Amino acid sequence: MSIRTLPTVIGLLTLLASVSVAQDTLSLDALKARYERIDDLRASFTQTIRSEIAGDSTQIRGQVLLSGNKYRVETPSQTVVTNGKTTWIYSPADSQVVINDAEKRTSTITPQTFLTTSTDQYKTTSTRSVTKNGVPHTVLSLEATASSTRFKTATLWVRRSDRLVTRLRATDRNASTLTLDLRDLTVDPSLSGTPFRFSPPDGIEVVDLRSNTSQ
Repeated sequence: MSIRTLPTVIGLLTLLASVSVAQDTLSLDALKARYERIDDLRASFTQTIRSEIAGDSTQIRGQVLLSGNKYRVETPSQTVVTNGKTTWIYSPADSQVVINDAEKRTSTITPQTFLTTSTDQYKTTSTRSVTKNGVPHTVLSLEATASSTRFKTATLWVRRSDRLVTRLRATDRNASTLTLDLRDLTVDPSLSGTPFRFSPPDGIEVVDLRSNTSQ
């Protein structure tokens, strides 16, 4: 499966300052501009991956805190933290934390990482109004404009009241579909301590794979 499980999810974010665009004519450029204005975002998520080829699906739930290229993702089975230079992956079941250099070109998919390239690599095929969980949304359906893109199609659900993306669904070229549902979104939450660094608990095995272990 080309869409990875936990690290695939880190992200969600969104802040949308008001703009003079009609609700049903929201563009990718306008949505991307709002994403670029966000500082920090906290949310709960449910990520579902379905594979047509394998005929199976996986689902994980957790919380995410995002700040630029830094993030912290916590699920029942794993915690992933990066400060933009170093990444920590902690697996309680294995009593192990793996430390590595942060990926410069991450394969994770979130509203932010998707919108970074979408304006150049995707076109909007339709825009429609829907009600999701009793709340008005604008839905953007997208299609890749080149065969080199990771995803063939994608759909964004954008909440009208604050222009936050509450769902992202994308299908890759191996017929795997990722759906990322976001809830309890908090823009610019109050941060305390050092959430983008990880200190291994006592007695945990530390596997350091960094090219420069002095980091």
